[in-house]
Amino acid sequence: MSFADKLRPWLPLHENGVSRAVHFLGAYLFTFSLLVPLSWVHLPVPGVALTAAHLLALAVVLYAVTLEWTAGLLMALPLVPTLMAAEAVARLPTGTAVGVAVGVMVARFALVVGAHVVFEKKTHGLSLGGPLLFFIEPVYLITLVLFSMGLKRDLYARVTSASGGTAPSR
Repeated sequence: MSFADKLRPWLPLHENGVSRAVHFLGAYLFTFSLLVPLSWVHLPVPGVALTAAHLLALAVVLYAVTLEWTAGLLMALPLVPTLMAAEAVARLPTGTAVGVAVGVMVARFALVVGAHVVFEKKTHGLSLGGPLLFFIEPVYLITLVLFSMGLKRDLYARVTSASGGTAPSR
């Protein structure tokens, strides 16, 4: 399934600007919550301080770039401070770090579900991408920004051509 095919059904469920902003932030909050405990898993690479958190961040970036390379690279930029913050929290006492990670995850789900209920008045789009969507939703949102700037016209045409004539809100 192409990125245009994935983006097309996602758009009508995410039309409100506040909801979009919450989803953008929510993806990084979700990732942060997983990066905290993954920072404790050190990988045996001589001379390099590598953790499972680094591998997850890299995997997210690689997947995002395969969806849409420009939006994927732009989406990767906030992952750097997200990873740094998670590593800092992981250095706290274990109970505190777990509490922060779980608290952030709970707040993230409350915000995203609340945004759908209050601002979209529609169901969530989880069925449109499964758990991977939690990581890469910024790619979808950045792509919309690129559309609004008049960029990615070919992709925009592919998204709107098979959507029954309904164009995504710019």
